[in-house]
Amino acid sequence: MSERRVEMFLEAMTWSQAKSFLSAEIIALLPLGSVEQHGPICPLGTDFIVPKELAKMVESLCPERVVVLPVMPYGVCPYHSGFAGTVDIGWELLSGVTKKIAEAVLKYGVRKFVFLNGHGGNGPALDDTALWIYRQGGIAAIIDWWSLAAELNSRWSGGHGTGQETSMMMALRPGWINREGFFETKITNLTDRMPSKYINAVSFGNGTIRIPRNVDEISSSGAFGEDDPREATPELGEEIITGIVSYLRDFIEAFLEVPLPNAFNK
Repeated sequence: MSERRVEMFLEAMTWSQAKSFLSAEIIALLPLGSVEQHGPICPLGTDFIVPKELAKMVESLCPERVVVLPVMPYGVCPYHSGFAGTVDIGWELLSGVTKKIAEAVLKYGVRKFVFLNGHGGNGPALDDTALWIYRQGGIAAIIDWWSLAAELNSRWSGGHGTGQETSMMMALRPGWINREGFFETKITNLTDRMPSKYINAVSFGNGTIRIPRNVDEISSSGAFGEDDPREATPELGEEIITGIVSYLRDFIEAFLEVPLPNAFNK
């Protein structure tokens, strides 16, 4: 009988296995997102469920290259707080928590990190943590899966709580889709000359201007985007997942070859 491989999830390891596997030859992969409204269709956990499942798939393709850290479900989403169930921890706390996670993992020899992010509001906190890691002699990459998907294939782009995310959740958690929630979304513009372009952004002339507002004052359902969730399919979700996971596998192999900061500074 062949020996069962150790699954490279930190939560599944004993301390002695962690001591054996954590090293500079492996990447720490941290999936994270937020708990926030995702319109009338998708569940509140959409933003952390997607990266969590993507991380599992990446681990299966390169088990000797990554250790997957437990998912960080909470993030930075104050503008969604008008909708029930949203949990905002603020960027200072997210930055503090991710730095402490990184500090603990750095202690055991890991020097490279990938933050697999599911929520745009986490960006400033992750930038802060990544720079901190760099100054400790490590290096971190931040991957926003939804933006990556749109870059890999324009058909895979999408808004918030609309077709792209709905397709992903149909593929990953079909029973969690509220199929009775399909109803029209009313979008409120800032003014006639400044229509809402996205959450926290408006159009003016040929430009885009960021004007943060409460999302419940912009979108009646919380959803925002041109990709209609009524046209979402699990097949599209599977297609996006396959493309992203393949890309991440290739990226991880290339990222392992990146020199550490000390090499840059010689």
